[in-house]
Amino acid sequence: MSPPRVFEPAWRAAPRAAFDLDHTATGRGTVELQIGERRHRIYRNANFSIYSGQRCNARCPFCVEELRPLSRGLELVQQKRFEPDDTRYFARLDAALDAVAPLDPSVSITGGEPSIDPRLPAIIDRLARRGARKRTMTTNASGLLRPCGAGDVLDRVLAGGLEHLNISRAHPDFAINQRIMGTTAPISDAGLAEVVARCAARGTRVRLSCVLLRDRIDDLDGCLAYLERAAAWGVDNVIFRQLMQYDPATVQRNVITRFSDGRRAPMRPILEAIRPSARTRAGHPRFDFVRQVLGYYYYVEVYRFAGPAGPIDVCFEGADLADIEADARRRETPVIHELIFHPNTALCSTWQPWDGILL
Repeated sequence: MSPPRVFEPAWRAAPRAAFDLDHTATGRGTVELQIGERRHRIYRNANFSIYSGQRCNARCPFCVEELRPLSRGLELVQQKRFEPDDTRYFARLDAALDAVAPLDPSVSITGGEPSIDPRLPAIIDRLARRGARKRTMTTNASGLLRPCGAGDVLDRVLAGGLEHLNISRAHPDFAINQRIMGTTAPISDAGLAEVVARCAARGTRVRLSCVLLRDRIDDLDGCLAYLERAAAWGVDNVIFRQLMQYDPATVQRNVITRFSDGRRAPMRPILEAIRPSARTRAGHPRFDFVRQVLGYYYYVEVYRFAGPAGPIDVCFEGADLADIEADARRRETPVIHELIFHPNTALCSTWQPWDGILL
């Protein structure tokens, strides 16, 4: 049974209760796959993430990379280990890609900050040679215009045939965005427009990713202002993310969690404001509902927005890291939803390199 295209209010109200691997999940079901010496039950639409070992050059006070270990009572420095030898690193990356090849997963490069990772060009080249399905990269874009060989990093990214380039941008105003993200040598607005144009010319779609923050982008008017600026840059794909939630009983408290708890802008009031939103001059709704996406710890609503320069695909996403642990406790036979190749070369089913080791 395919997920319905009509809006389901119950999914928004209780996405965890509505999630079902066989009926409401996008992949609809699992497959068995031999990895190493064991057979595993893996979600049919699982993603393979290559987790860059490059330390991020931003200082986002809501950092997802930091939140993942914090939600399990650890700090990032306790979990992130790095294989310094390139030969060993790439041999083990090849072994991991070989192991998951029968699944034909989508592949994403994330971090850290991959655009300043010296290994990025070789990683991109490997994925291109293998013809990996739906290649994407998530970045703050700060290193994309840096020299690399005869061109720049973006040249190497585009030569690798990435389908999507996800760029984190917390606010349309450059100065405010920089106060939020604190990126070393951030990409300028002109540089971002150049990246978008070059990507469009080569068939790579740019998506801007914006976190919902109180007193920044926290209501529908703020989202509309962000979409207007995105359209001016030539972007036709934007995602607004509610700051991740977690289990207060297991999380380790620090400046990241305090900021998240204090500045998390709720997504639901924005979603509820969309349905009666103003129509265009032609009488069409500015937001057309497309679909809902249920994940084992995330929920997404997708809309088509009638922008001034053309339609923009707009997503709203909320996620709760506590649901990852809840899902594992509920199942007699664990299901692997994600495949992560860590900087220390472990292939795992979690974002911790010591947990769920597969290879």
